[in-house]
Amino acid sequence: MENNFLLTDDMLWDYADGILSGAEKGQVEAYLQRNPEWQARLRLILGEKEELSAIPLEAPNPGFADRVMAAWAAERVKIKAAAPGKDWIIRLIALVFVLFVLAPAVVMVVAALQLSPAEESGFSIPEIPVSEWSAAVQSPFFTYGLLFVTAFITLRFLDKIVQHRRLAQQLA
Repeated sequence: MENNFLLTDDMLWDYADGILSGAEKGQVEAYLQRNPEWQARLRLILGEKEELSAIPLEAPNPGFADRVMAAWAAERVKIKAAAPGKDWIIRLIALVFVLFVLAPAVVMVVAALQLSPAEESGFSIPEIPVSEWSAAVQSPFFTYGLLFVTAFITLRFLDKIVQHRRLAQQLA
């Protein structure tokens, strides 16, 4: 069991701080006796701890805690006030997404309904020759993708405008 033990830097720091259990402390001490490079690391850690403890502590300015708590409370109020304003943009993005998902189904149903009477009357729609690059641009994927990206950018732009106006009102 002793052969499976592997010392880590975190465990060595915990050993130097004296927070290891008795069994862990024994394992670390046995490992240190077998590995002089880890003994050197421990000496460096103990040296750093001494240097840190030698730094004089400064007393905080009067009212420091009150100012920190006031700033924290003000930040919480800003977060709570900003959260409801973003609900509309999220709902609008979700609505646009749902419309883009449902739009192809509606277009297919309408197209199917329009083609059925034409086929019954013997009227045929002539094929228009189309080059390959224009087929890619005219594909529903490209069309709906372009509309979706345009709607998303527009909504983000509107959101930025609303945020800018709210910030201007708060600063005024």
